[in-house]
Amino acid sequence: MGDNVFKELRDALETAKRHISIIESLMREQPSGIIKISQLTGLPDHKIRYSLRVLEKDGIIIPSKDGAIITPDFVEKKEELLDGIRDILKDMNSLEDEINKSLVGRK
Repeated sequence: MGDNVFKELRDALETAKRHISIIESLMREQPSGIIKISQLTGLPDHKIRYSLRVLEKDGIIIPSKDGAIITPDFVEKKEELLDGIRDILKDMNSLEDEINKSLVGRK
């Protein structure tokens, strides 16, 4: 029950986890192409392709003739990624508190 209410949020979380998995694989071994990333992560090619486009648009990776590489700018600012995750966790905890108070009756 309530699965549909949070479906979009769950989908976004899965996408974010995939992006992070690709970043982690590139931090270990770069440059890497789609096939290599698929071998490292177990993700299907089409999902990797989508994530690479998003990560490139966000300035996290750049393409090279040998595959994707992490940008020097991202390496310097990767703590910002953790800050963003912490902010999201605070929001999720606030949502849980609100649901507990208003819908479940817990404090």
